[in-house]
Amino acid sequence: MNISKDENETIIYVSIFTTLIISIPRLLILFAEPNPSIDFKWDFNIVEVIFQIFYQIFFCYLIGLIAIKKIKNKFSFNSNNVFIVCLLFLITFIFWYLGSNLQLLIFNSLYNKDLFLKAYFFRLFLSTVVILTTIKLLLHNRQKIRDRDLENEKIKSSYLNSKLENLKNQLNPHFLFNSFANLSALINKDQQKATKYLSSLSNVFRYSLNNVNEQIVDLNDELDLLKSYMELYKIRMLKGLTFKIDVFDTKKKILHMSLQPLFENVIKHNKISNHNPITIYLKQEDDKLIFINDVNKKKVINTSSIGLSNLNERYKILTGKEINIEKRNEYFIVELPLL
Repeated sequence: MNISKDENETIIYVSIFTTLIISIPRLLILFAEPNPSIDFKWDFNIVEVIFQIFYQIFFCYLIGLIAIKKIKNKFSFNSNNVFIVCLLFLITFIFWYLGSNLQLLIFNSLYNKDLFLKAYFFRLFLSTVVILTTIKLLLHNRQKIRDRDLENEKIKSSYLNSKLENLKNQLNPHFLFNSFANLSALINKDQQKATKYLSSLSNVFRYSLNNVNEQIVDLNDELDLLKSYMELYKIRMLKGLTFKIDVFDTKKKILHMSLQPLFENVIKHNKISNHNPITIYLKQEDDKLIFINDVNKKKVINTSSIGLSNLNERYKILTGKEINIEKRNEYFIVELPLL
């Protein structure tokens, strides 16, 4: 298991602190005046003390590193953790044997070998206990952080899902009311066109209902929806509306019903008729879908449309990306990230 920078630094500091605390008696003997009442003598020198300190710091750090990487989750008494603890004490014994004999071989300045070996083993054993206690606290803290992050993620996910549902609920009724208003207008003018309009409207709603739980869909499916949706308006506007597509990779993904608001935005802001035609260009550039339409602004705009703000909010919630909008005198351009 990977360890964080803070955990690694904690192990280093505890290793140094533990070693220095345990080495205090040795340092006192090194700098204290001789005491005739003591019947044994340690003839340490400063180089030997430095060797012992660095050896023990390395030992503590190694024990801590193995423990935090191998002990799983909480410091509980399961078979894996018991095995790791036993392994660590075996490593302690090996370090005691190697370190003590290496020091005797290099410095050979000891009068009481038995006491030296016992003290050496006690220092390493005590260091192992202190390091394992530190690892237990670190693992407990790691679990608390993980639980807190998980809870925060649940809260965030719940909030985003709620917000997304609100946005979808805004979008669908708006589309429904607009469609019924258009159908009502056609019924009074041309029943044959109204019948055709109703058939196209059914296709659009069938797609919407079939993908009601989908947030991200195939671009090809969304293009098919847009074509059906466009037919609804072409029935009323005759030749006033033209649609051109240049998309080379329809296997890309896109937000469900993300092209519909763009099309509605064109209808909302522009005058469209045989005498004032509007052309919509849809093209792909790398991982972007670019929606371009001519501009022929209305003097009075119906402000009931949800518009592009809804689409942008959906993109931010679901993908962390935003749409890009560019307004020019002759063109209105919207760039949608493809997924």
